Amino acid sequence: MFSKGYITQLQSLHGDTSRPQGFGGKVKKLGKFHDYMKEWNPTTLLDYGCGKGHILEHLGITYPNTQCEGYDPAVPFFSEIKRDTYECVFSNDVLEHIEPEFLDEVLHHIDKLSTRYVWLRIDTHPARKFLPDGRNAHISLHDDDWWMEKLEEELTSCCTYYNLDKKGKFDVAFEKTNA
Repeated sequence: MFSKGYITQLQSLHGDTSRPQGFGGKVKKLGKFHDYMKEWNPTTLLDYGCGKGHILEHLGITYPNTQCEGYDPAVPFFSEIKRDTYECVFSNDVLEHIEPEFLDEVLHHIDKLSTRYVWLRIDTHPARKFLPDGRNAHISLHDDDWWMEKLEEELTSCCTYYNLDKKGKFDVAFEKTNA
């Protein structure tokens, strides 16, 4: 689902001690995600692409009745997924960082891991960060219409909510149609 060279670059960014707040190092506002968590009340949640895990930790405190776990292949502590499925898969500012040739595979992986719900936040603007090879960190940069078409193509879920804010954050909630 990723090339070894790209993971090496991400590990370099994650390990940059001059940017402790980058790549999952701070808790961000999550729009209507919290409304959906109250409605869905999942027993398990996977933070897919959790980075350093600060949002994951916040989710675990905020939702003590939900078992929250994290996955990020570029962070050794989170590089393994602990279970086969989760009721909810949450992914915040991750998909725009996926190599284009692996995007379908990653979306299928998210879909397979989720038994009921998927919440995605995708950035549609260029990043402020750059990879060690000089590329913008948002290597899969597309507008919200492109993402919506791609998600509806790849996920076996029904879209229940979507919104693009003024800062280019595209939020999407999906519920499994077969749940």
